[in-house]
Amino acid sequence: MKLTTLLTTLCFLLPILPLVADEVTNIDEVEVRAKRIDKSSKTNAYTGSNATMADTALLATLQAAPLSEYLNQHSAIFVKESGKGMLSTVSMRGTAASQTAVCWNGIAINSLTMGQTDFSQIPIFFFDHAEIAPGGESSLYGNGAIGGSIDLRNSALDSCRFGGTAMQSVGSYGHTFSGLKLRGANAKFWEKTTLFFDRAKNDFHFNIKDYSGTQQQLQHNAAYHSYGLLQELGWHINKRQQLALYVWHTAYDRDIQPAIQNNKNPDKYEDISDRNTRILLHYLNRNWLTFSSKSAYINDHQTYKGDIIATHNLLANCEGEHEWTNSSQTASLQLKIGGQAQYIVPEVYAYNSDIDEWRNDLFAVASAQFGKHILLNAGIRQQWVSREEAPLSPSGGAKVYLVNIPQLQLSAKGNISRNYRVPTLNDRYWGNLDNKYLKAEDATNYDGGAECSFRHNNLTICLTGNRFHNDVDNWILWMPRGNVWKPINVDKVEVNGTELTLRADWKRHSLQAAYTNSHTEVIEGFSEMRPFKGRQIALLPESAFSTSYTGKWKSWKLVFSGAYTGERSTSDVFDVMQSYWLWNTALGHSFNLCDHTKLHLQFGINNIFDTDYQTVPYKAMPGRNFMGEVKLTF
Repeated sequence: MKLTTLLTTLCFLLPILPLVADEVTNIDEVEVRAKRIDKSSKTNAYTGSNATMADTALLATLQAAPLSEYLNQHSAIFVKESGKGMLSTVSMRGTAASQTAVCWNGIAINSLTMGQTDFSQIPIFFFDHAEIAPGGESSLYGNGAIGGSIDLRNSALDSCRFGGTAMQSVGSYGHTFSGLKLRGANAKFWEKTTLFFDRAKNDFHFNIKDYSGTQQQLQHNAAYHSYGLLQELGWHINKRQQLALYVWHTAYDRDIQPAIQNNKNPDKYEDISDRNTRILLHYLNRNWLTFSSKSAYINDHQTYKGDIIATHNLLANCEGEHEWTNSSQTASLQLKIGGQAQYIVPEVYAYNSDIDEWRNDLFAVASAQFGKHILLNAGIRQQWVSREEAPLSPSGGAKVYLVNIPQLQLSAKGNISRNYRVPTLNDRYWGNLDNKYLKAEDATNYDGGAECSFRHNNLTICLTGNRFHNDVDNWILWMPRGNVWKPINVDKVEVNGTELTLRADWKRHSLQAAYTNSHTEVIEGFSEMRPFKGRQIALLPESAFSTSYTGKWKSWKLVFSGAYTGERSTSDVFDVMQSYWLWNTALGHSFNLCDHTKLHLQFGINNIFDTDYQTVPYKAMPGRNFMGEVKLTF
């Protein structure tokens, strides 16, 4: 314990050491490193996974929405919503919500109590980029990356001027969103301040069936309001060194939307309050060795029925990276080695009071390129957790270009990885228990596919196809045991699936489509799981599809999207929730007011055909609704 404490202290001191050390002058030749790779760009691309950046043009049309809306409309990822603006979780490649790792500028932000992330509480307005990577990523991201990972990023400013964005959106059911961004930079310092306020009454009508037929009801107890601040400060110490501070604070107060059968019963009405504070200090030194050090404090605080469910999370990590290239630049090798120390103190009314936890990691990832045709990668991570065992997580993959010319690229790729998820704090300690019988989820992921890109004049077409298989041992489910619910390991769950993606760009027009088919089946488990043998596990669709078109004409912009969600069963395998399509559109126009100043107007329609649907059983969703937006950029 003393050694761990010492290592953690040293990691926290590393970001400030360069500020007091003598500055070193290096020759300019070493600085030209256009191939430098961050954690999840080139390294991730070499793994053979389907890592893609969220389309910035589509994100720009959803600035008043949470990230769950982008995933709903423009990906084949299943988003499970307990009502509009309520708890939203994702399923990637047929896995559970807690099996997706979510990172912010390289640090994990999944809830330590529940293990999952509420995507309704991730405002798109806060972030510059989002990378989505389906597939096992534990050697890169660590705990929880069994089904995939989502990495949110903020970029440093490189223009020396003051600017900003002010926007106001007004929509159906009392929805309003107000946002403000201010940014400024000079040769040494940069600063960005982002603020938002969001609220909705959510007083929509929905259909309910009873013995007398189909009736319409007004939704009660579904209102919410939230606000947030993201403050970014950066210092370019010299041409090679940078120090950045990020402070993210958001607050969400919302009613808990009741099940449709309790909609008119005030005795069933409840509310919940969330406060999230995340502080990150990042030091970066680009030299012969690219060195990165991050120190962070994360506090997640939830109040429900007067009870507190909170965690204090202190972490520090260090990474060193170097790339070797031969004299002819036909081959290269990149190696990154790093480690992380994390200390967690929960503040949960349902735990014993003397609980704390250390999580320490060591990892190494390497990628090699041979000419224009062969890319190889390998990774390994080991995590140590207090009172818990985490398996060693290796990975390896290859990508081979069968054709690699400017007009046509055809490649085949494959990847194998071992991934894991340790039981969450709730899994182990809820109800003043210490569930020592629980084992960490242990998964082996196999992934293979092909990619074809064609370019001719203004036309670019990219088509990818992947087949994946995931063996998950000790999948954790909560089940009733007498009068209480307890977490139990399901011995073996198997996931098989196929992914297809298409993107076509021609001049100022873009068409995208994504399809996922995944079958998640219990192979071995306890008696209650026997009805699901040979069947899809509850609440997960086998098929999901999305398509979107973006077109620009002069100062006009049109987005049209559709998303399909297949059938799902509930906990009763014979109770089938119907499949549905959702179609959305947005039309925008921009006006040039003066130099660097533009006025953007946008009008959108969601659920164009007024589809009656649910993603969670007995939780109503709104029908056709509208949104108008005014945005000024300067």
